[in-house]
Amino acid sequence: IRPLVGLAIYGLAVKLCEHRSPGEMDLWSAPRYLLIGGAVGFAFMVLSLLVLWTFELNDVARGHWQHGFRYLVFNAYISGVVEELGFRAILLRIFARMFGPLPGLLISALLFALAHASHAPPVALALLVINGGLLLGILYMVSGSLWLPIGTHIAYDFTEWSLFGIGDKDGYLIVTPSTDHAAWLTGGAVGPDGSVLSALVAVALIAAALFIRRSLPSRETLS
Repeated sequence: IRPLVGLAIYGLAVKLCEHRSPGEMDLWSAPRYLLIGGAVGFAFMVLSLLVLWTFELNDVARGHWQHGFRYLVFNAYISGVVEELGFRAILLRIFARMFGPLPGLLISALLFALAHASHAPPVALALLVINGGLLLGILYMVSGSLWLPIGTHIAYDFTEWSLFGIGDKDGYLIVTPSTDHAAWLTGGAVGPDGSVLSALVAVALIAAALFIRRSLPSRETLS
């Protein structure tokens, strides 16, 4: 309920303070963008794991899947909506207006990573700038819709926590990093997105998003 209240307050604030309709929260396009975002978030995690598994940097076994609904609602959904509202809809737009789109994107991506500093080692924190801040920020900028990064963020977290079982044994899979290689290469306890190889996947998705955006009609996305 609280994330939805936050979205409602944001929409009202935009109408009252900016005197415009919050197009980034258009409900008609929400299902489409949530589905596309979900596919992107899922693809990022699966491709990252596939690369690590191919190079024998991660072991993958069948797990005992449980608590999936809890992970979806109380972890992925809440963090996805709240963090995208704060870091993309608010901070990215503010900094883009102050310094320009690219500096705004970089600053918001850095702040996004720093917000997770308490539970991420230095290398994983640096990667989060790319895998999280830049990827989600660019998805917001190229689409002009908050629903796209929200869908990506939810699927990203749900896939890592519930489907891959990172951090516990409740996942559909049990993903274990190889002990023969350094954590910056395997991802360690952080998961596949903690590996430097995952940044290659993120960059590929970013490039694809920018390529698709170039083929669409030009429009303002940070109004």
